[in-house]
Amino acid sequence: MTRAAFPVTRLALLLLPVAACCAPAPDHPPTFGSATAQQDLQAAGCKLPLTLHPIRVLERPMPRAAMALGLVLEKYGMDDLEVAPAPFDAGNTPWAEVPARFGQFVKDGGSGRDHLYAEFLGTPETGPTAVRFVIVDKAGKTVLIDEQKPGDADFERTAAKDPDPLGCATLVAERLFRIAQWKIERTAAVEGRFQKLWRDLSGSPDAARVQAMRQRRDRLARSLTDARIAVLPTRVNAGFDAKSSARIAEQLGKLLPSKLSAPADGAHIAIAPESNEQKVLWDLARGLGAAVRDHAPDADYALVVDIGMAGERSVGFVHLALCDRQGEPVIVDFANDQNVALRQAAPTTLAEAEQFAANWLADLLR
Repeated sequence: MTRAAFPVTRLALLLLPVAACCAPAPDHPPTFGSATAQQDLQAAGCKLPLTLHPIRVLERPMPRAAMALGLVLEKYGMDDLEVAPAPFDAGNTPWAEVPARFGQFVKDGGSGRDHLYAEFLGTPETGPTAVRFVIVDKAGKTVLIDEQKPGDADFERTAAKDPDPLGCATLVAERLFRIAQWKIERTAAVEGRFQKLWRDLSGSPDAARVQAMRQRRDRLARSLTDARIAVLPTRVNAGFDAKSSARIAEQLGKLLPSKLSAPADGAHIAIAPESNEQKVLWDLARGLGAAVRDHAPDADYALVVDIGMAGERSVGFVHLALCDRQGEPVIVDFANDQNVALRQAAPTTLAEAEQFAANWLADLLR
C-alpha cells in the first residue's frame, strides 16, 4: 500500500499477525493515571467492558475506524465491546489536555463502563504521523495514555507498514494488550459482534452461502476440462481494460484445461467508491452476477479481475470474482498487502498483477 491509501479502512483481519508478545520494548512508554492504574487494568483482564469512541482521522471522528479497532480487539479475545453512539470530538484540543476533557465527557455520560478514545494523525500524503489513545474508567479518571510515532518500534512494525486506519488500529490493540499484560485469546470459531457487523456492512455471505459457493467451486474444479470461462474486461483503478483481460485469459489457458475467451464487449461493472474493501469486493461480485443474468456471455462461467495500482511500480490489491451462468458466485476473493501470497509475489506492474491473478485462480481450482 502507498501512503495515499491512509484513509482506507480494510478488513483483512482474520490473518492479522500477532506480534504483541514478542516485539521489542517501546521507545515511548505509556503514562498511567495513578499508581494503581496499571495493576487495575491488568487485573480487569481482556473481558473489561470497553466503549470505543469514533476515532479522529483526518480531523474528524470516524465511527468505522472505531469499528475496525473493535474487530481487532474482538479477534484478540475482548468480547464486551461497543461503539459509543455519540462521538467525543476533541477538535483542536492539545493532546495533553484531551484525557481530562475526555474524562469529563465520560463522567457526564455516566455509562458505567471504561472508555477509549484514539487519534490517528496524518494525511494521505504523509501517511500516519502519530497514533495515540487514552482510556478512562467509568468515573472519568484517566487509566492509560499512550502515543507512538515514526521511529518507535511498534509503530514501524504496524502503522508504518500498513499506513491506513487498520494498521493504526492494530497498533492500538497490540499496545493495549502488551501494556495491560493480557493474553491474546483468539475466538475465530465464533462470529463476534464486530465480525458480524462488518459482514453485514460489506454484504459478504453468511456461512450457508459460503458453503454453497464451495460446492459450486468444487463442481467447477471437477469439470475444468469441459468448462468455458469468459474473462471480462479487467477493472484497473476503476477503469476497464479489455487488453488486460485478454492477457489474463491467455495466461489461464496455459494453466487450466478449460476453454478461455475474453469478450471485449463484456460488462463494465460500476462500483461506488467505498472505504471498506470487503464491500468493494462483494459489490464487484454482485455486479458481475447481475451483468451475467442480464446478458450472459457465451460461456459457463464469467470472471472479472479488479486490480488496484498504487503508483507506477506498485500493486495495492487484486480482487477476483467468478460466477456461473446463473450469476451465482463461485469464487470471490481478494489479496492486498496483508496477504502472504501477494507479498511473496510482489507484483509491481499491471502485467505482473495479471500473472498473479491467473496463478492465484488456477491454484484455487486445483
